[in-house]
Amino acid sequence: MDKSTKKTRIQQLINDDSKSISFFKPKESPKRSIVWQSFSIICVDGKKQEIVSCDKCKQLMAYRARDGTNSLARHTRSCKNESSIPSSNSSNQNQVTDYFSSSKTSIIPKKIKDRVKIGCVEFIALDSRPFETVSGEGFMKLAQSLFDAGKYFSPTSTVNLKDLIPSPVTVSRNVEDLYKKKQSELAKLCINIKYYCIICDFWTERYTGLSYCGLALRYITIDYRINNFILGCFLYDIQTQSASNVRTFVENKLVSFGLVLNSNVFVVTDNENKMRAAFKDKCIRIGCSIHYLNKQLEHSFTSEEIEKQTVKCDKVQHLFENVKKVATHVRRTHRQVKLSRKVQLYSDTRFNGAFHMLNVFLKVFDDIGVVLNNNYLSYFTVIDKELLEEVCKFLELFEEVINKLSQEERPTIYMVIPLRQLLINHCEPQFEDTAELKELKVFLGNRIKSAWIPQEQHYICTLLHPSLKHFHAAPNEKNKALKIIRKELLSRTSNVISATGKSPTAVSRDVTNTVDNVENSVNNLLTRCFDKVTPEIRPVQSPLKELDEYMISTKTISETDDILLFWKNQEEQYPTLSTIVRELFSIPASNTIVERLFSASKIIVNDKRTNLSHEKLNQLLFLKKNSTRLKEIHNENLSNSQTQSRKKTLISGEDVQTVCANDQMNNSILSLNENDQSNNDDDDDPTQDFQDDNKNSIDIDNIFVNL
Repeated sequence: MDKSTKKTRIQQLINDDSKSISFFKPKESPKRSIVWQSFSIICVDGKKQEIVSCDKCKQLMAYRARDGTNSLARHTRSCKNESSIPSSNSSNQNQVTDYFSSSKTSIIPKKIKDRVKIGCVEFIALDSRPFETVSGEGFMKLAQSLFDAGKYFSPTSTVNLKDLIPSPVTVSRNVEDLYKKKQSELAKLCINIKYYCIICDFWTERYTGLSYCGLALRYITIDYRINNFILGCFLYDIQTQSASNVRTFVENKLVSFGLVLNSNVFVVTDNENKMRAAFKDKCIRIGCSIHYLNKQLEHSFTSEEIEKQTVKCDKVQHLFENVKKVATHVRRTHRQVKLSRKVQLYSDTRFNGAFHMLNVFLKVFDDIGVVLNNNYLSYFTVIDKELLEEVCKFLELFEEVINKLSQEERPTIYMVIPLRQLLINHCEPQFEDTAELKELKVFLGNRIKSAWIPQEQHYICTLLHPSLKHFHAAPNEKNKALKIIRKELLSRTSNVISATGKSPTAVSRDVTNTVDNVENSVNNLLTRCFDKVTPEIRPVQSPLKELDEYMISTKTISETDDILLFWKNQEEQYPTLSTIVRELFSIPASNTIVERLFSASKIIVNDKRTNLSHEKLNQLLFLKKNSTRLKEIHNENLSNSQTQSRKKTLISGEDVQTVCANDQMNNSILSLNENDQSNNDDDDDPTQDFQDDNKNSIDIDNIFVNL
């Protein structure tokens, strides 16, 4: 069937409101074109067609992935122009805006774009780089710096690029210089941090066998923003990883940043005995929630006995072993090229590793039989596909919970108790479940209850979320949470009284503002005759009174709202509770920030780069993870200093033109600083393949509604 006939038939189905027609929106990802914000893929009976529909004008267009989205982009521009309503004064007469330069980017001629495209293809091919390299932040900054450098030369200039691009030795040497500069900036930030959390984990590099200790810093600023920094991926050069050696090593590394472990510092680690013992004193150790959960999943598929009790999941474990044998055989014999997807091997170091292996195996189940020999075909034939589907569907929620608790850019500690209870409820056997699945559910439900025990900080943080404070998901836990937070508030009150000798009764608040101060300073003649402003006296309520008012408050937030912004706005009403939020919400639910650091190190150290020194590895990882945020903080501080300077200048009565000139000069300096640092900044920008998510799963984003 040709394209025009196909479009006609699909258009007829759409006009008839046929139930066989559905519209699919591709999942957003870093490498997904923004054109898809305006188009939907048409599906007929659940099968995607090579036809798309414009969301605005509903026009149908042919589309094939290998042809790209240029035709869709052209339609988007024309569709937008045609639908725009001309203004009443449109004519050939020039408008005021015609005499000003546009802030929009210039249109690039096709000839230039084609030359750049060929250059990128040659770069990927000649240097054997991944395709995603050209979309990386570091590559973009390098290309921008070269483009900016070209502006200084005329078209007739003959510039040898070898004179412009530094040698590998020079780049390597400057990595160390930039590292020292950025490390110094981070150390200065650490001086003013009172409450923070350290995340710690260990990793062994497979090519050299060297052990590394990863350390990360996480804290909340006074304006309620989370900052994550990697302190380093340090070579662990002590002979044994005993608890005392681990503690000493970590403390020595923290000292270089001006950080120390004390009773106010939280440390997040995995739950191995050596880590428990290393951080049991002079700090508050918080166990990694994902580590607790992953261990129970691992036991359910691989352990015959745990804590002298038999693991009664025989049928599911038998299924797991057969899938593992077949998957391993397919990978080792390189027969997976005949399959639509790459078969995954089980890894006990990967969170929910059993689910990833089983889920991919299920997707290629109907095709995998043709690539097996007779020996492994016997293992394949005993695999129950229906049980495999049932187990994979059951494990989907575990994967969603793990992803939720792995977030870095927002607080996650308040999610632990409600998501733990959600999984416990999920493990309740249902009447329609098979006997094999019921065994798995009973085992995991009991293990989550007994092995994954929330700590006091989890209870406090859950109660300090306005949409979780009543513990509707786990009603039996509410009284315990209230008891814990009341104890914490009383201890803080007693500390204030012991330090000052009296309890706070009232606070005065100046009602004047900055604008008034500026105006009164410039025109201060009549101001001398004004009545004296009486400070507003506001009684300070006790912390327990704060808690009572907070609990009866009806304010709530949604899952997508910023919980830190909520408490920033409530800081004046609940000062003590807001302080607790700043201290405790910096604790992550897991140590995945360091796990991701180790994943990044595996990209840097490969079989062709084993001679890279451990110092250089640490420097590269530090710059990769921290440069962008450190530059943002530097620019914010510079902008704030400009604002303060302008206010002081206005107060002193300086000429406004002088102020504007100073601002313009400062902005130029800021721009130069950005250009100077652009080649040294990089960030972890992972991309994921497009996946079809037409599956039934519990919506983890609506946890507040479901619970």
